[in-house]
This record gives sequence, structure tokens and C-alpha cells, in this order.
Amino acid sequence: MALPQQFLDELIARVDIVELVSRYVPLKRKGGSMWGCCPFHHEKTPSFHVEQDKQFFKCFGCGEGGNAIHFLMKIENLPYIDAVRRLTEMAGLELPQEEDEGRGRMMRQRLLSLNKDAARYYYDTLAGPGGEEARQYLLGRGMTPQTIVRFGLGYADQSWDGLILAMQQKGYTVQEMEAARLASRGKRGGWYCFFRDRVIFPIIDIRGDVVAFGGRVIHGDGDGRKYVNSPDTPVYSKSRNLYAMNLAKKTKAGQFILCEGNIDVIALHQAGFDSAVASCGTAFTADQARLLSKYTQEVVICYDADAAGKKATEKAIDILKQNGLAVRVLALPPKRDAQGRVLYDSEGRPQKVDPDDFIRQNGPEAFQVLLDKPQTDGQYRMSEIRKKYGDLSDDQTRIVYLKEAVAYLAALPSAVEREVFARSAAQEAGLDPGSVLREIERARAGRRQKEERTFLREAQQPERRLQPEAWGLRYANPSSARKEEWLLRIVLEDPELLAYAQVRIDREQFSSDFLGKIYEKACSLLDQGSDLTAAACMAELDEAEVRQLTKILSDPIQPEKTKSALSGLIEEIRIEHEKHDASEDEGIRAMKLIQRKRG
Repeated sequence: MALPQQFLDELIARVDIVELVSRYVPLKRKGGSMWGCCPFHHEKTPSFHVEQDKQFFKCFGCGEGGNAIHFLMKIENLPYIDAVRRLTEMAGLELPQEEDEGRGRMMRQRLLSLNKDAARYYYDTLAGPGGEEARQYLLGRGMTPQTIVRFGLGYADQSWDGLILAMQQKGYTVQEMEAARLASRGKRGGWYCFFRDRVIFPIIDIRGDVVAFGGRVIHGDGDGRKYVNSPDTPVYSKSRNLYAMNLAKKTKAGQFILCEGNIDVIALHQAGFDSAVASCGTAFTADQARLLSKYTQEVVICYDADAAGKKATEKAIDILKQNGLAVRVLALPPKRDAQGRVLYDSEGRPQKVDPDDFIRQNGPEAFQVLLDKPQTDGQYRMSEIRKKYGDLSDDQTRIVYLKEAVAYLAALPSAVEREVFARSAAQEAGLDPGSVLREIERARAGRRQKEERTFLREAQQPERRLQPEAWGLRYANPSSARKEEWLLRIVLEDPELLAYAQVRIDREQFSSDFLGKIYEKACSLLDQGSDLTAAACMAELDEAEVRQLTKILSDPIQPEKTKSALSGLIEEIRIEHEKHDASEDEGIRAMKLIQRKRG
């Protein structure tokens, strides 16, 4: 939804970003800024600072930055319009009731209402005569009738249009069903249900709204996919939601359990582990980690023990740690026969056990024993490295194993962890721990040298260092762009200097479209008599643009803020612009000459 720029400017001006951020992050004054530990990644030394005068925040560790709207979006995991609405209430303003905004809000309410009615339809279908086979499937997976009710499980029958006809009778259109991804249009123009012959798992957000669905096939004769999940819709973002978070947020447990699948989550809740959640048909994301961090400080990962599960576990560990969460890993033992022997699949790999299988076979008490002693992330990674190499009696195998172990341990920041794991690895390989520790220190020295060489190389190539991280913002003329950045830093702090620049240079003379856009926005604020702040200039920028602008404004190198310095920058930018025009004209003339010769 497009909001009037004047309203956004007033909103940013009214909200004190220090007061807002302080509700979530303890801040201390240092110099002219407020500093604290970043809420968006794990750190012990504060690198997160808030500029009260400029009304923006910036983290020098992870690069996050922006104004009050961007902060609230990230910290509360909110869409843009919801963050604006919350800030509007804080500031005592009224959100403009534009016609488009009204339609957008009405559409959102319609889709949420449609999802709720669809969930009821699926639930009734499961309970009806046509849902017998689906009910038996769920009961066969160990689910009780009470659990089915608690999670609102349902069934989408095999008909092509059952849900469509039922929802039309309630007054919904097929266009609304398509927007909610409950119906799709066929190649011949007809409509069919998105979910067919599947057990349905409603996905409910933390506000209690049904926002999407997951479906597990019953007969396996559909499109070949065992699970199908709703794609993103106007009311649902899969990367921002976690299955069963609406229930898990009420837990009294000290940690959350992160699973792979919906059925695992349901099995854990039924067994009394009410902090279990799962990502909704997508890889675990930073937004989901930030959502968890609002309710817990520790997450236990309980993914499958197959290759895909191990890869997903390692990625989730990194994401969770970057967002300040303590991470543990619960590795379930492989499947065994009645005599206790490990069972293997056709490819010779131990058969995996998921939480649902484990609890049904061994009971909640056995799972609690494992949950009481999960591995730390370091223990998990070292054990996974060890498993690769099997018998270490062979010298070459031991060497390769220790090389990989040393490479991992050299990257650990904790000296205690390095020593503990090094001694364990040395014992595994039958070596003196001192030799392994020396190898780790040698590897760490090599890492430091490599980092120093990279730093020096970048320092010697300032153009590369000046380039934005986002490819879409890359500078065609880094030399001119650096001057344009300095010009913005001068004029965004002084309306008088902006007025001076406004009559001497315009947006078209900027080499960077992005920097020119910021300059034009600042000039517009000045013409309207609005407060000239960096935060106001960030309104309606995308995430990459916000990160780049906060990086520019937080540069420790300070340009001289005088008319003389500004005049010099303007002149240099103009010269660069004229050079570009001249070279472009030469190119055009050359092309015309080539064309004449060919003719």
C-alpha cells in the first residue's frame, strides 16, 4: 500500500528512535550516539548504535540499519504496513484511510476469513463419512482425537471442486480463493482445488489467524509430492512463520525444540513437549530465528539424521547463533530391531528415526532423557566430522580427520572450547594433545594472515571497497559516487547547505541513480518544509538501499561541512558527469562511423 510521503515524514519525525529501541535493547551513551549489543546477531562487544539526531540505527557487526519503521519490522517480525500501523499508534497519529489502503485491508480480512472457513470445511470433511481413511491414517500415526481437535487437522477430499463450491456458497469468489492459494485455474480455464486428497494442517500465526495450510498426501497417486504447503500470499510469508508457534509461545519450558515436519511437532506436543515448532515447508530463516528469540534464549534442533537433515542442522546452527540464541542438537539414535541391532537401508546407511517414530517406539520418558543432555553445537559438529572417517588405525585417515578437525577448531572464538575438543580429537587419533593444539594455533595464525592480506588488498583497491554489497546498487563510477556520498552526508545534516546545493546540482548529474534518488528526496523534504533527517530519506527504500544509506552515514571519515567544501564536491561531481557525457558522445560517434563503413 502506498502511503502519502507527508504522512511518513511526520511519523518519522514524531517517533523517538532511541526511546523505541530502548524498549528492546539496553543502550548507553558513548560520544554522540547510543550504543548497545545488536538484537539481530550474537555479540558481546556493542557494535549497534543509534543516532538520535538523525533518527536511524546501524550495526557495524551485521550491517543492519534503518529508521524506526525498519527497526520495528525486524525486531517484531512485522510486514511494512503493520510496523507503520504500530508506530502510528505510538505517535498518536491516524493512518491515512486511502481508497487503496482500505481495499488492501478489506482484502486481508476477507482472506483471513476465507482461510478460517476453509479450515472449518477441511475439519468437517475429516470428521464426516468421506474422511474415514484420513482419520485412520492420523490415528495410525498415534494421534488422539483431542490432538486432532487441538491442531484443527482436516482433510481435503479427492474432488476437484469441493472446497470451491462450499466457499462460493459462503459468498467468496474464486478470485479470492486463488489469492489465498486455495484454488488454481486449469489450462482450459476451469478452477480446481489446490489441496486434494491430503490431510490438512492449518498454519496459524501468533495472533491466532489461520494464514495458510500444509497438506500430506494420503494415497500417493497425486503429483508425486508427499507434502504440499501454501506459497506466500497477501496474508502469509512462509519465511516469517513457524508451525505451532501459536501454541509453543505459551510454553513454560526453558527452550524451544526445532523440528523438520508438522507431524513431528504434533507428536511432541501430544507427548508433553509443548515448545516444539517447525519451519513451514522451507529452509530455516533469519526471520524465523528472530521470531524465536522473542520467546526463548535456547533452541534445541531435532532434525532427521539423514544427509539432508544434517546439512539443514548446520545451516540452522549458524542462523540461530547469529541471532543471539544458544543452540543445542538432539541427535536421535538410528532404528534398531527387536534384538537391539542397528537397521540399515538398501544403501548401507543406518535407518533414520524422526521424533514421531522415536516417541511411539520408546515413549516420552526416553525422549526426555535425550532432551536433558543434548549436544552443544561444537560437540555436534565434531561428532559429525569424526563419523566421516570410521577406523582411525590407518595413518592417512587419521591425518585427514585431524586436518578437518583442526580447520573447524581454529575458527572457534573460545579458547576453552578449542582446547577441550582438541584433546578429545587427539585422544581419538592416539596423538599428543599438544601437537593438535599447536596445529590449531598455526591454523589460527594462517587465518589472521589471510584476513590481514584481504584487508590490505581491499585498502589498496578503494574502488572495490566502496562498492555497495547489493549488486543492484553497484556504482558505475566509484570515484564520483564517493563524492556524491560525501555530498549527501553534508546536506542531510544542514538544510542551509542543502539549499545551497539545490540550485547548483540536480539529480541527473549524479552518477549513481540510488544516490541521486536520496538527494532528490532530501530536496523534496526541504521544499515541503518537512524535517530534514536521514530517517525521513529512508522511507519507502528497500532493505538493500536502507543498509547502504546507513553504511554511508556511519562512515567514520568525516567530510568538512562547509560551503567551500560542498562547492568543491559539486564541481568535482559536475566534471565527472561531463566526462561521462563526453565519452558517451565519442562512443556514439564511433558507432556511427562503423555503421557508415559497413554501409
